[in-house]
Amino acid sequence: MKTRHILPFATTALMAALSGCGGESANINPEPNAVAYINGSCASTAKNCVEFALDYPVDGLNFTCSSDTSKTYITMIEPKSNAATGKCSEGDKVHFFIQEKTNQYIDLGTVSLSDIGMVSTAGAGYPRLSVLDMARGLTGRQATSLSSSDETIQVATAIVRLLQALSVEGGGTIAGDIQPLTITTLKKEQLANIAESVEVGDYRSGAYASILRPWVDVSQVSQDDAYQALNTLVYMNNSASYQANYPILAKEDSQLPQGLYGCNLADCKSTVADLKHLIGQYQLITDRSGYTFGYGMQWKGAVSANTTNPILTVSGELIRKVRPERMVAAAQTTWVNPLNKRIQGPFRFSVNDNAADDFKITQGKVFNDYLIAGTEGFYKLLTKSTTANPADYGQWQQTIGTDQFKGSFDAYKFFSVNFLDNRVFKTQKNVPLGSRYIFPIYATLTFNFDGGTTTDSIKLGVVLDEDGNIRTDIAPNATETDMSGQCAAIRQSGAEYVDTNGVQQYRIGVLGATDIDNKAVTLRMILANPKFHKLDGAVIGLNTKIEAVEGGNGQVVGGARANIGNLVAANSTRITLSDFNGSTVKWSNIYHAQLATYVAQNPALATDADKALVKAQGGAVSLDVAECYNPNKVRI
Repeated sequence: MKTRHILPFATTALMAALSGCGGESANINPEPNAVAYINGSCASTAKNCVEFALDYPVDGLNFTCSSDTSKTYITMIEPKSNAATGKCSEGDKVHFFIQEKTNQYIDLGTVSLSDIGMVSTAGAGYPRLSVLDMARGLTGRQATSLSSSDETIQVATAIVRLLQALSVEGGGTIAGDIQPLTITTLKKEQLANIAESVEVGDYRSGAYASILRPWVDVSQVSQDDAYQALNTLVYMNNSASYQANYPILAKEDSQLPQGLYGCNLADCKSTVADLKHLIGQYQLITDRSGYTFGYGMQWKGAVSANTTNPILTVSGELIRKVRPERMVAAAQTTWVNPLNKRIQGPFRFSVNDNAADDFKITQGKVFNDYLIAGTEGFYKLLTKSTTANPADYGQWQQTIGTDQFKGSFDAYKFFSVNFLDNRVFKTQKNVPLGSRYIFPIYATLTFNFDGGTTTDSIKLGVVLDEDGNIRTDIAPNATETDMSGQCAAIRQSGAEYVDTNGVQQYRIGVLGATDIDNKAVTLRMILANPKFHKLDGAVIGLNTKIEAVEGGNGQVVGGARANIGNLVAANSTRITLSDFNGSTVKWSNIYHAQLATYVAQNPALATDADKALVKAQGGAVSLDVAECYNPNKVRI
């Protein structure tokens, strides 16, 4: 048997592919205290060195590490990862400020690295250190809501307003938009012009604006613009791909991740005849507006006993003998709370039309901006804690008839989105008056099928919108093979959209980052709704691989980018879709790939419909602008 499982590609491959995705290392003079690593106290590859990335991309922000406060470091934007990074030793407290050879300074708070990341996770993206973390360091309180009445939100808004004012002053940035900021040594030396330092009380009272006026005029950024920019950062920090797998490496009572596993009894090791096991996996996308959607599958049933490694016995036997059941997560906001990183729950996957049968994720907390642990051993490994805390574990439940299934899961957060550089991502909100902009881009995806499974290509209308999200644009009277759009505007927005034609549209993806060298935007999509007909279950750009454990080549779902250089330069309306190597993008249907194992193992039980589905596991996909798209929009 070839048991398939899904693993994310190494992020280093993505970083290499996006070697020109915006941002340049600033020309900053070293601080007076000469240090070996200008953006931190340790080498990235050293044991116990934690490298973090700021959510607001600031090059030149001062910080110290508590393990050696005699040395001052500065954050630096790396041209390859497009991240403003710093490094301190595990467990350090990081103090942020702005200062250069002056008595006056701007205090930006102290953040405990243990609250951000216990280990370096550069292989999955650096743990994010946010403006909200800095504000919490100043107020001593975690924000409890995104309300402007929350004290920590107020301080965070003031910090963003300050950074926005510096960015607008430097040119090329519109208030409310997040773009890279370089604070030069010369600019920091000019803090000598202010009468006193800025500390937490000044943010609370609003006095920071008048204190800083000789240095930067924060009034050029309104309170509303700063608050909107903070919201953009908060949701950007949460926006990523999330994935859980069924047990692959699991071993009883070990520190290895166990995967998504449970049963219908209190003791999953019971030998009673009524015992039924459940395993599953899913892939989700959280977009830049805070909505999470996707799909997965589950296998459940009784298995034979095995005392050597019962969890893996369950996986192998269920995947061979049981038809996988799809579970679909419509867009919802009950996934990870962006303020406390806990699953708000219940996050629901539907398995049929009866909501009582929903698979529900009830709890879990993201650690290191990377992982949710479902079991005690993996939790202690992840947090480096000797104390268990079951309230943080990933847990789920599902009731089917009289069976009440419960269990745990481990989930991975990977490929977090980044800010979108306005040299490529041009919208009405981030270009000057009288300037041309190109987003939202109305386009058509054309799906082809490998293996001669169908002679029909299928068209789907999509919108790469002005918020960095992707939604459908399906015209009225669409057919199963032609779901192209009419460039309709949105009349009603929320978890799902209704356009001006009265047609319901769907959230299907997100833009990940901008690629300056190629004038492109990276993207990822999940189509999970029966409304998509033969495309239901298709994924694009997730950068995952369906492995065939016992040999075989597996199935690759690579990265994807929309090459929009012609639109940016106003040369033509021709755009293309390619992977990070410039080759044709392939779409894949992960459910069909998993169903293939069941069909191969049970040819007499598999239906004709099942056999037809497994022949449609993927193919090539292309992207063209819609005929109704206007490439010459101007901000007025």
